[in-house]
Amino acid sequence: MFINLSMLIEQFMIEQELKGNSPKTLKYYRRSLQYFIDYVGDKPILDITLLDLQQYALNIKNRPKYINHPFHPQGETPITTTSMQTYIRALRVFLSWLYNEEYISTEFNKKFRLPKATKKTVEVLTEKEIKTIFSSLNIRTVTGMRSACLCALMLDSGLRLGEAIGINIQDIDFSRGIIKVLGKGNKERIVPLGVQTRKHIIKYITKYRGMHDTDKLLMSIEGIPLSQNAVKQIFVRLREKTNIEKLHPHLLRHTFATNYLINGGDIFSLQQILGHTSLDMVKRYSHLSASFLMRQHKYNSPLDKLYSN
Repeated sequence: MFINLSMLIEQFMIEQELKGNSPKTLKYYRRSLQYFIDYVGDKPILDITLLDLQQYALNIKNRPKYINHPFHPQGETPITTTSMQTYIRALRVFLSWLYNEEYISTEFNKKFRLPKATKKTVEVLTEKEIKTIFSSLNIRTVTGMRSACLCALMLDSGLRLGEAIGINIQDIDFSRGIIKVLGKGNKERIVPLGVQTRKHIIKYITKYRGMHDTDKLLMSIEGIPLSQNAVKQIFVRLREKTNIEKLHPHLLRHTFATNYLINGGDIFSLQQILGHTSLDMVKRYSHLSASFLMRQHKYNSPLDKLYSN
């Protein structure tokens, strides 16, 4: 019996859902594997070769940035190696599943490896840019106050976009200054909440949010929980309003992490706040904050200043 690729992808997706993977992870697998089947065709699984995989990887490598993106115009340059890794990683998970379930006898992953990602410097917002963002928001309106809450949650508590819009009001302990956050892999963690962020949220709830059937904190004008696409559109408008071209939701999280270390926080506490399972993802922030401190020392060294006069 010849089993086509599409049938096995469906079986794989069912098993991933039964494992308890988040809707976002399921969407990521579905989209990535659809790209693969669009390229190689819905052929019998036993007809898939290493050459198919390598040619697909080359096709991904040469794709332009932001192809079919809802908010960005298609770029002229190819996607980054980090983006390429993202697509290939999903395919490798699927190939591993096929081998373990004995649908294929070749362990492709031994030869079909992830490309090396180019190390990128993590960008952060300056203090002036942070002030520009908040001053551009009209907090005397529903949408302005809601956007201020959203930005504060990501900038002051280091939340991911999906985590911020997933917060329920009952998850917030205002007296203790903490939030219960549901992160990647449906793992709960406790995250600190600053005084100013609490003030924003309390004002939004009491004055602007209104009454709804759901306990979700951030609501759309239509009375439904704020979606990821809606947030991305908010940031498109914020970029235009502030002229901060690099502005995107995750940049606020990067800015939080870097400033947390600059201001004396330790890397292990930061790992817990960000919800990372290993220190590897957190170490890039320590390198960045070290560079910042070196620059600050260059201009503020007491001894250098003394001898320059």
